[in-house]
Amino acid sequence: MTYNVVELFDSIEGEGKRAGQSATFIRLAGCNLRCSYCDTTYALENDYSVMPLQAIMASAKASDLGRITLTGGEPLTAPKVEVLIHQLLTQGYEANIETNGSIDITFLLDYMQSMKYDPKVGLFFTMDYKLPSSGETEKMHLPNYDILRPWDVLKFVVGSDDDATHMVEFLKKVNTKAQVYVGAVYGAYDLKKLVSLLLETPILRNAKLQLQYHKIIWDANERGV
Repeated sequence: MTYNVVELFDSIEGEGKRAGQSATFIRLAGCNLRCSYCDTTYALENDYSVMPLQAIMASAKASDLGRITLTGGEPLTAPKVEVLIHQLLTQGYEANIETNGSIDITFLLDYMQSMKYDPKVGLFFTMDYKLPSSGETEKMHLPNYDILRPWDVLKFVVGSDDDATHMVEFLKKVNTKAQVYVGAVYGAYDLKKLVSLLLETPILRNAKLQLQYHKIIWDANERGV
């Protein structure tokens, strides 16, 4: 069994609930969306290595960080990605699945249960809801947001005032238990304005501001960080 791997590297988490913590990143090739502000367009191309499952597991073991972030592109479009995730979990890794919100995640949860693995152990999602400035809002799989769990992350990236309004209205309608993180499209939306929104909007009172640490520490376009 093989996977198309764009990058495999160790770094700190740049965003989400593990921000600032070390992790091994596995970036798989391919994505079903084309967001206007995508910062990993290289993952959409044919710039990848074909790696056997065993080689990926060996790399994770060599890193010995205990935390995996599976990202893309969109990792849940990769054939047999559920097998890779299951293998990581059974080896004791905490797996963060970064997903864009358009892929029905029940296939993964059902697979874990079919393998007699409790999907509450070691597995969490960092799931986007793509706002209007992304150009992909209509492709969101809305049932996903109702089944996110309290230890999962629902992530918004705000690029305009319209995005901010849409986010608030969406949160009023959705029945999500996930932790809410709110960030800005890099260089496109004022962070002070975003903080004011969090402070002044009741439904966002428990949301967390998200900064992209990796773009602050390194060049915003640098790969492998």
